[in-house]
Formats: sequence, C-alpha cells, structure tokens
Amino acid sequence: MKTLTDFAEYLETAVKETGVTGASLAYWDGTRLHTAAAGVRNSVTGDPVTTDTVMHIGSITKILNTTLLMQLVDDGKISLDDLVTKHLPGLRIRDTEALKQITCAMLVNHTSGINCDWLPEYGPDKERIVDSVERCADLDQLFAPGEETSYNNMATVIAGHLTQTLRDSSWYTLMKERILHPLELRHSMVEVTDAPRFRCSIGDLTDPKTGKLVQTSRPFLATSFAPAGSTMMMSASDLVTFARAMLNGGVGVNGNRIVSEGSALRMTQPTAAFTGTKNRVGLGWMINPSGLLNHGGGGPGVNSLLFADPQGKRAVALLVNCDLGAAQAILNPILETWTGVSEPEPVRQNVTLDLKRYEGVYESNLQRAEVVTLDDNSIGLRMGYKIDNLCDNMPATPTSALPTARLVPLGDERFGIESRKAQSAAWSSEVKFWRTDSNGAARFLASGSRLLARIQ
Repeated sequence: MKTLTDFAEYLETAVKETGVTGASLAYWDGTRLHTAAAGVRNSVTGDPVTTDTVMHIGSITKILNTTLLMQLVDDGKISLDDLVTKHLPGLRIRDTEALKQITCAMLVNHTSGINCDWLPEYGPDKERIVDSVERCADLDQLFAPGEETSYNNMATVIAGHLTQTLRDSSWYTLMKERILHPLELRHSMVEVTDAPRFRCSIGDLTDPKTGKLVQTSRPFLATSFAPAGSTMMMSASDLVTFARAMLNGGVGVNGNRIVSEGSALRMTQPTAAFTGTKNRVGLGWMINPSGLLNHGGGGPGVNSLLFADPQGKRAVALLVNCDLGAAQAILNPILETWTGVSEPEPVRQNVTLDLKRYEGVYESNLQRAEVVTLDDNSIGLRMGYKIDNLCDNMPATPTSALPTARLVPLGDERFGIESRKAQSAAWSSEVKFWRTDSNGAARFLASGSRLLARIQ
C-alpha cells in the first residue's frame, strides 16, 4: 500500500469483508497524508462516509483531555504530584483516607482506584460535568490509590473538571480554544449542539436477537462524561493532525504550539501497566509492547483507534461507526509495516487448576463476574453489566441468567474465554487473575484494561 488509491481500495475491500457500516482512515506516513473513506455514515439514510465526516473518537478524547491538564502544568498552575484536593477542596469520595492520596497524575494514568467506570444517567438537564463529579461522594475504592491500574472514566472526568475549575471556563470552550482552534482542526466538534454544522456519522449496534446491525437510539452517551469521551467527534485526518502535533513536541503542522515539548514527551513515558493487557500507560496515551503510542474508543456503535510511532513520526487513525470490533484487524496490516512483527496467538496450557483460587464473585461499579466450577473440573465465567444505559444492546442482566463460558488456561494466570461460536478451542477474549488474598484466593479478575475486585 504505497499510494492513496491503494488505501482507498484497501478500505473499501475491508469494509465489505468485515461488514462494518462505515469507516474513515487517515495515515501520515512521515512524508504524506493518505485519507480514505468507505461505507455509509448513516445506515438509515444511506448517506456515504466522506473524508470530512466527523465520527465519534470515544475514549481517544482522554489524550486531548490530558493535554488540557498538561497545559496547567506548563503554566505553573498545578504539579502532577499535587493532591487533587489541593485544587478541588470540595471533591468527595466515600473513602476519605484514599481521597487524601490521589494525585493529579493518578487521574490520567488510571491508578486512582476510584470505583467508577460509568454511572446511570439522570436525564439531560442533570448531566453537566460537575454533576458527575458531585456523584463521586457515593463511590468507593476498587483499590488503594497507586496500588493497581484499572481503566477509569470517572478519574478522567475529574481531570476535565479540574481544568475548567482552574481556568474558570467551560471544558468545551477550553477544548476548542486551546486545542481545536490553534491546530486549525475544522472537522472536529466537542459540543453536541454543534452537530448540525458537520457531516456526522451515527453508530450501528448488533441486535442480540437477530445478529443484524441496527442504528443506535443513543447517538451520544451522557454529556457529563464528555472529558472521558462521550461527545467528541472528529474526522480521521483531524485526529491524525492532532497526533502529529504531539509527536512534534506539542507543535502543530501550522506551527502553533499547544503544549510544551517536555509535557508532550512526559505524556508518552510509561507510568503504570495494565494487568490484563500488554499495554503500559503514559499520561493519556497507552504504550504497546512495540513502543507505539495508542488509544481506542468505544460507545454505542463506536469503534475508533489511534496509533502513533514516536520513532518514525507516523500516525494512523481509523474511525468506524458500528460495534463489530473490526477496526484493529483493518489496521493491523499497516501497523505490521511499522514494527515488522505480528502478535503470536496464545496457546492452551495443560495444567492442573487450584479451583478455589479462582471461584467467586468479582465486581466493579459497572460489571459483575461469577467464576464457577464446571462438571469436568474446569472453570467457567458468567460476566455482565450492572448499569443498563451504556448501550442499547447491553442491558443490565443478573449474572445468574447469563450463559457460562469455559475458561481455557493460557499460562501465567491468563485464561481465554472460549467462544460459543467456535468449533474448536478458540477464544474470543482473555481474562487474568491477579494478586492473592490471605486465603490464597485471587483478589482481582482483570478483563482487558479493567480490574474487578473479589467480593466473596
């Protein structure tokens, strides 16, 4: 794939083969920007995706949100080691001792331990950013601050609230005036009221009854979680332009600086590591084993990916408006040309399991998992959501009513979740058991970048 025509043809073929609704690709190869679009931005109207279509970037917003925080560092308004309560003295969480230990850096590297991946929605007139922050008073801790790493939407929202408090300005205004406008990102929006100004996509979800894609009834998640990624939409090329600025020490392609070189670099340095994935965590950015900076985004019919190569000064973004999860597979051929390697498939291990170590119930505020012994002395997993307004097709369901998936040992306390669709010992995703309590049982179940804590 060396020419723009090749990228356009590749994406068109990939959309047809994967069945995704629509996709937009932008790739800066270090010398030239390639863009391509395929499929439709709205499956009801049949309107096509174009390269200027704005599509949800989801949690990739966390990188831009962290950039706003680092601007505070540059201006001497905060230090990353400052306690959050120094700047937000009114902040409350249930564990008052834990609150005294949470630093500004912990808000953006997923180590705060605040037990909040999402919250029920309270209606449009009660979903300001500050409303979510005030609801922290009812939240407990998943672990002590700095003890572990678990993906945390609420901590990111607090970071966004911190920026708007210290700047005495709306977070949305700050995002536009301090990032989007300086970089001249003209096909980007962060306020839902700006949507009529753009060609916007809308996501499709898989109907659990028919298996077919249907348009979501929820184009945006709760606006109170905007700093975590519920509202921001960009064209793929605008997203790559932002990434190029960060690779260039905080200076955009137009010469405008949005963050200091030191802060841009600091965001890319490892500060923590997830248990259930091979990603390390910088500040805002994730860092994969090959050293590539990355972040993904999800939501109702949202599947977005951004990768940046600090060595080759390359960046690629792929935005997809359905939940088929095909974005990574579509990007892999490009990423493999950067690293020269592909991820090896894990192999089933024949081991004798200490079932008592794993059996039990594990929870976060969003998810519940039950690990049970199966008839053949293997272990199974039932895992579901406790909050039913995250997506149309992911309702809260009692765990006991969910099907049990067999866990396939992969070594190092990792297990593949056996796919019910597979005809062999294939697995759809992985989990990992982590730490040990005084009884020899696992303290946490790691599912991707998230930890669930044992409750019994």
